[in-house]
Amino acid sequence: MRSRTSLYLAGSLFLAAPAMAQTQCAVPSPPAQTSAPQKAASLGPQPTDAIQRLVQAGSEILWAEPQHGLQTGVAHGDNQLLVFFTPENHSFIIGGTLIPVPYDRLHELMGKRATDLEVWRGTRGMFVRNGDRFQVVYATPDGQAAIAGTIWDTAGKNVTRQQIRYIPGAVPTVRIDVPGGGKAPSGSLSEQIYAGVIGQKGAPEVIMFIDPRCTFSIRAMQLLQPAVDSGKLRLRVVPLSLLDYEDGGASTRYAKAMTSLPADASMVQAWTSGGLSNVLDQPSPEAQSRLDANMAAAKAVSLTGTPTFFWKHHDGSLGRLDGVPPDLNKFLTDVSQ
Repeated sequence: MRSRTSLYLAGSLFLAAPAMAQTQCAVPSPPAQTSAPQKAASLGPQPTDAIQRLVQAGSEILWAEPQHGLQTGVAHGDNQLLVFFTPENHSFIIGGTLIPVPYDRLHELMGKRATDLEVWRGTRGMFVRNGDRFQVVYATPDGQAAIAGTIWDTAGKNVTRQQIRYIPGAVPTVRIDVPGGGKAPSGSLSEQIYAGVIGQKGAPEVIMFIDPRCTFSIRAMQLLQPAVDSGKLRLRVVPLSLLDYEDGGASTRYAKAMTSLPADASMVQAWTSGGLSNVLDQPSPEAQSRLDANMAAAKAVSLTGTPTFFWKHHDGSLGRLDGVPPDLNKFLTDVSQ
């Protein structure tokens, strides 16, 4: 039986997808390839830290003239191009577009449409709304220009997403309706998600996006299993395939094995007990379409990696946690409120 837990989008995030968080297996970036590859070192300063992550992902780095106190470059590959700006120590990058207007003047022009962000490592920023669209804009070190874009740190963390997460409408709002006897409204993402359900009815319910080959997903399940067994938590486990780029396609095979099984506790138990081998080489005819639907849902909620958790508070607001819960008791308290 397909899960009826509903997820609805209200708004969109028009920023690039984030890289790996410290307690998640990352959403992959497409490998960059060029017909005439060049070593990044021959094109400018040897990339390190945040820049090195781009190189390790397969991007070629082409350096341009510094602008407004920041080094400027282009990371390019097959069907992929990122214009970025970075300080000399490469402690972070801003991917985006330079606006040749002094930041303070631009802030003045935005008026009430601008919301100041917390200063991060000396970099000022503002969230600018235009109807149902928005953009995040950062000041250059000299203040004589601005950059519309996204900040990533040396660990690949999307700093911008963290800065705007509490601004209403900035990050896609997901509405979660726990089944109550009625069919979910037509067109909702609940009609797409295929999830295994484990835990007692009536327990606080959480949607858990996982990749079956992700060590962080496995760790999170091991952490939460006692709470599930004791009736403190009910999980809807949504299989995804994110790690084919590093495990030779095993991620898809295991995810399809999960989506070949019934959408109940047996799916989750097969994953946690090593019981997926029976269907690894013979997935069901529906497995791929179910996995595709889960991947589409993950993209719609701007998933950064696995595990990722969503739950609904009693007041109707959304709870979200990206990564393994750092404090189990706090997590259980949060999902029960």
